[in-house]
Amino acid sequence: MFLISVVFLFIVVTGISLFIPSHIRISKAINVHGEKDSIFSLIRDTSKWKLWHPAFMPNDSAPKFPAVKIMEQSENDSEVVMHLQQDNRPQVANVWKIYNHQQTDSLTLQWYMDFHLKWYPWAKFGSLFFENTYGVMMEKGLENIKQIASN
Repeated sequence: MFLISVVFLFIVVTGISLFIPSHIRISKAINVHGEKDSIFSLIRDTSKWKLWHPAFMPNDSAPKFPAVKIMEQSENDSEVVMHLQQDNRPQVANVWKIYNHQQTDSLTLQWYMDFHLKWYPWAKFGSLFFENTYGVMMEKGLENIKQIASN
């Protein structure tokens, strides 16, 4: 009876998790008074990430993401795309786009992260917490870029 209950519970949880999408995009944006080239130089050069990216900023403890590798990088005149991978986890696309507004003296910098999840219920339910972790980090990173670009 116990085994049947466990199998039934697994099937129910898996069925519910199928309603959670397997592609998650977290997007944040901010208006910045600065030059597009100076903003993109902060993003392109990963050695400068310690100046603005909360996950790489120096603090009292060890780095939050010590094993992050850039697997692929591409760019054009309005966006920078980097595929980051931590340990043996799936790659996450990080995209920074700049929208230029002709009527104003500011630019809009958008940062979004694309997650492609497997069908596993724990992966799908775990994605429900991405906004609280990655979203907060992205907001802080964009605010840091704004402060640096405004100086």
